[in-house]
Amino acid sequence: MSEGIPGMQWTPPPAKIRQAASILLVSEGEKGRRIFWVRRGRKVSFGPGMYAFPGGKVEEADAEIEVRNAREEVAPFMVAAIREALEEVGILLAEGADGLSREELAEMRERLRGGVPFGKLLAERGLRLDGRRLVPAGRWFTPPFSPIRFDTRFFLARVEEEANGELDRGELAGGGWVEPARALSLWERGEAILHPPTHHALAALAGFPPEKAVSILRAPPYVDEEHVVHRIEFQRGIHVFPLRTETLPPHTHTNCVVVGTGDLVAIDPGATDPAEQERIARAIAEMEEEGRRLRAVLVTHHHGDHAGGAVALARRMGVPLWSSGAVARRLGGVDRTLVDGEVIELGGPMPMRLRCVLTEGHADGHLCFYDERSRAVIAGDMVADGSTIVIDPPEGKLGVYLDSLRKLLALPAGALYPAHGFPIPDGPALLEQYLAHREERLAQIRDCLSPDRSVSLADVVQTVYSDTPSFLRPVAERSALASLLELERRSLARRTDGGWTA
Repeated sequence: MSEGIPGMQWTPPPAKIRQAASILLVSEGEKGRRIFWVRRGRKVSFGPGMYAFPGGKVEEADAEIEVRNAREEVAPFMVAAIREALEEVGILLAEGADGLSREELAEMRERLRGGVPFGKLLAERGLRLDGRRLVPAGRWFTPPFSPIRFDTRFFLARVEEEANGELDRGELAGGGWVEPARALSLWERGEAILHPPTHHALAALAGFPPEKAVSILRAPPYVDEEHVVHRIEFQRGIHVFPLRTETLPPHTHTNCVVVGTGDLVAIDPGATDPAEQERIARAIAEMEEEGRRLRAVLVTHHHGDHAGGAVALARRMGVPLWSSGAVARRLGGVDRTLVDGEVIELGGPMPMRLRCVLTEGHADGHLCFYDERSRAVIAGDMVADGSTIVIDPPEGKLGVYLDSLRKLLALPAGALYPAHGFPIPDGPALLEQYLAHREERLAQIRDCLSPDRSVSLADVVQTVYSDTPSFLRPVAERSALASLLELERRSLARRTDGGWTA
């Protein structure tokens, strides 16, 4: 991502809120209390690579299925939760399901995946749903910054014995029965990236039996009256606060990432809007009231959507502002310059060490911050969730940027926390994908060129970026120019008075 580019106009459509349901399948067997969780596959639209509980969207047909002992407005959510438990993990919470053989259950599940209505499958075998089997366990709304929003009802269901769940490998990359305390340990180490509802459920069930945990599940912390969370800690010690900024589509926010469990640093408070500045200052003050301490404000690079509110936040909180030397020369007000390889020590219940990693190419002096314990990378504008990064010449240099991607890959990187969008749990896979995409794009642009005639930049954009929306054409033009300059550096293209030749 980057700052706005001249000629670009874009107003994002409001995200439609979709109704959804999720189910906490809990067993109290010989192995102690365990819960069934799943890891979403890379290709799902929301939360790829993250751990969650079985669940999904409420379908229109869900409202047509009878649920005994359930309120009318809640029943469709219960149906969706039960249906998703069958489809995703092969567990059916229906009266009479105990009498089904494993083969019969597998057949039902396969037909459900094939599009046979859930109600028809239940009726064929005389199965009924009872609302007493599911206990309402909270309601969460996806925050407004998300391009995909859900109104999700959570339900808790006791399973007498650990059912042999079988994962849907089409949507899921892993999962199974896990002790809540072990799941939280993986979250603490950064090996399981969790959305707030998932973390809250695990924390409640790690400390209390299901019947006592319900009241805690229904009253989560840091959630407003509209069921939207205002503190997101995807892994322990890494808090993400999306702030509305003037940035490039498809995103509308820049993540201010607050790192630490005792000592804190705030990275990229880019908002210039006073209301957004007030929001991040209030959030940090809330954390300080809990016994933490902000030590400094950091910026990854000088672009306004990252550094726009940095000086203001540092002065308001009475802490220094740190950046690379190149950023300090452009930004002003920087109190300390950081160099490649320097380590920032953060004390606290879980001490953290952030290593500064110089990653130029998108912007001069761009720094990433590498958590040496979990291998998480606060990545700034090196990557983005759901989009690529704009390399805007003359400051943007594609070859340097590709080298920086390889530098992150060699760390080795773990989860990536981009400045725009959600974290990417499998960071190395995305870095490899970025490198492959850029090389593929270079090859496409090289194929547009001929040694016999000049091709204009506009012609290259028209050919290679033909499927790009019109409002993104100014961005495509800058990216195409960066690619042509990189081909020139590799002696594969030449500038002429009329454009470019091979």
